[in-house]
Amino acid sequence: MKTVDNIANKNRPLVVIDENLNKLRDKIRFPKKLEKANKMLETGKLPDKK
Repeated sequence: MKTVDNIANKNRPLVVIDENLNKLRDKIRFPKKLEKANKMLETGKLPDKK
């Protein structure tokens, strides 16, 4: 990640995202934690509104 030197042009972002990160987009990095989080979302309950 690199920053843009000229910040006078406000139409451009201040940070440029590295395109090599796109190869990690479809990979599941932590499958056990993902499974646990999905299970918690399925079985969890929302608090009652008063």
